[in-house]
Amino acid sequence: MAGFTATHSHVPVLGISVRAPKAKQEENVWNLASRTLERLGVPGELSRHAVVANSDYVGEGYGLPTEGTLEALRLLARHEGILLDPVYSAKGMAGLIDLIRKGHFRRDENIVFIHTGGSAGLFGYRQVLEHG
Repeated sequence: MAGFTATHSHVPVLGISVRAPKAKQEENVWNLASRTLERLGVPGELSRHAVVANSDYVGEGYGLPTEGTLEALRLLARHEGILLDPVYSAKGMAGLIDLIRKGHFRRDENIVFIHTGGSAGLFGYRQVLEHG
């Protein structure tokens, strides 16, 4: 999830980790966001301090969907026709949904969720999705 302004200095970039420790995840997200801004030709630099990682939604481990993951996956598929994979995007969306429910974001705040693909991964989780 990311948001950018012209200066990039006060807009947080939040990464929901699926396995990496907080410090490593923050570095990964900062690098990706910085390269994205450069590729888009957006002037200015993203402050390293603007990048925050949240590892609260990893659950029991990498590739193991949580209840929140399954809820997010089903919610977006049913209401938006968007397929999320249970390893990355659905865990990220589960984190976003939970943070919204907890009031982490202001009502007037713009949020951008970056869907990283992976819907083909759904086929490997058929039993979990049918019984979960």
